[in-house]
Amino acid sequence: MNTTTYKPIDPGFYEEIKSAVAQRKLVRMEYLTDLHEYIRADALLKRIYTEDDAEYIELASGATIRLDKIVSIDGKLSPDYPGYENFACSL
Repeated sequence: MNTTTYKPIDPGFYEEIKSAVAQRKLVRMEYLTDLHEYIRADALLKRIYTEDDAEYIELASGATIRLDKIVSIDGKLSPDYPGYENFACSL
């Protein structure tokens, strides 16, 4: 369980996520875990929902990620994480 305060994400980046969910699109996403691990995964986005004053995305796998922890979706970097485009090695 994440104990940090949720920070609303950039509206433009939210629209990118919402569009990918609406298209039921398989995306490459990068995000930070509650332990600050940097994860890169291919995932099918299922839905966006709100719980305890924070917004989450549910993946088809059943995993959930808080929206303010998403670094990028399909190469589109969140404005909240400048500089992360050079953080991980490309595969």
